[in-house]
Amino acid sequence: MVEAYADSSFLVSLYRRDEHEANAKTFVLRARLVISVSPLNRVELRNALRNAQAHRQINEYERRAAFRQIENGFGMGLLIHLPVEWTNVLRRADELSEMYSTRHGQRTIDLLHVAIALEARANIFLSFDQRQRKLAKAARLTVKP
Repeated sequence: MVEAYADSSFLVSLYRRDEHEANAKTFVLRARLVISVSPLNRVELRNALRNAQAHRQINEYERRAAFRQIENGFGMGLLIHLPVEWTNVLRRADELSEMYSTRHGQRTIDLLHVAIALEARANIFLSFDQRQRKLAKAARLTVKP
């Protein structure tokens, strides 16, 4: 069982300045949760930081500093690597799609993040993405912050 699974919107806010940065950092400090990071999170987070640099939202120094902070998060135990059984995650994502996509429409990436959290039996799902929060709540995950 996993204590907390964070989608990429939450993780990005932990590691760069944006409108949710203060909320993300305050929540993590107060909740003292260990956040599980899937291979999908890693790609999305690192790509989001590279894209932020490409769009001149951050500079190279800030991106490199964020990458170091991420690695420090693993070293300090704030973040842990979450192994993913992709066959099960994809099956679960398809089940979520069947249950929710015809009524509300769902992005595949949202289905995947929620499916990973469900497969890992996460206690808490962390997200600032409103569509993803709605899906996670429908799937009976506890959504924070």
